[in-house]
Amino acid sequence: MKFRWRVIVWAAIALAVLAALVLFLPQMIAPESRGVALNDLLQLYPPEGKDLGKVVIETYREYRADAARWSGVYFTSIFGSAFLSAAAGLVLKLELLQTWPRFRNDLAATAAMLAALLITLSTTGDFQRKWQANRMAAAAMENLAYDLVTLKTADDLAAVIVEIQAINDARNKGIVGEQPAGRARETSRSQIGVQPGGAVGTPRPVR
Repeated sequence: MKFRWRVIVWAAIALAVLAALVLFLPQMIAPESRGVALNDLLQLYPPEGKDLGKVVIETYREYRADAARWSGVYFTSIFGSAFLSAAAGLVLKLELLQTWPRFRNDLAATAAMLAALLITLSTTGDFQRKWQANRMAAAAMENLAYDLVTLKTADDLAAVIVEIQAINDARNKGIVGEQPAGRARETSRSQIGVQPGGAVGTPRPVR
C-alpha cells in the first residue's frame, strides 16, 4: 500500500514539473523567437503613431506568450495522454516486471490514471480553443503593427483603436467559445490611410 502511494506521489510530482516547464520554458529559451522584425517598426512609425505602435507591439507579445503557453499545455496533454496510455499497456506485458507483479500493476494503473486525467483536463479546460484564440489574436495584432506604418491622420489613429478593440473582442469570444477565434476585421491599407479619391479608410466589418 505504501509503495502504491509512492508511485502516485512521484507521478504527480513529475506531472507538476512537466506543467511548469511547459508554462515557462518557451519564454526562458526564446522570448523573442517570433515578431523580431517588429522591434524595428517603431523607427518607421510617424510621430503621432509611435505610442500606439508600442501598445500594439506589446499586446502582440502578450498574445504570443499566452498562445505559446496554451499550446504547450494542450499538446503536452494530448501527447502525454497517448504516451501514458501506451506505457500502461506495455508495462503489463513486460517480462522484466513479471517477478514484481505488485509494482507492475501499480505502475500500469498510475500511468492509466494520469493518461485519463490529462485527456480530461484538456477536454474540460478547452486548451485547444484558448491556444487558437491567442494565436489568431497575435497574428491579427502583428498585421496591425505593420499597417500602422501607413498611418497618416487622426482618423487613421481612431480606426486603429477600433481595430484593437475588435481584435481583443474576437480573442475573448474565442476563449469563452462564443464564436471561432479570429480577427473580427481585416485591416489593410484601404482601411488605415487615405483611399483613392481622398476618402479616409475606416474599419469594415467581416461579411
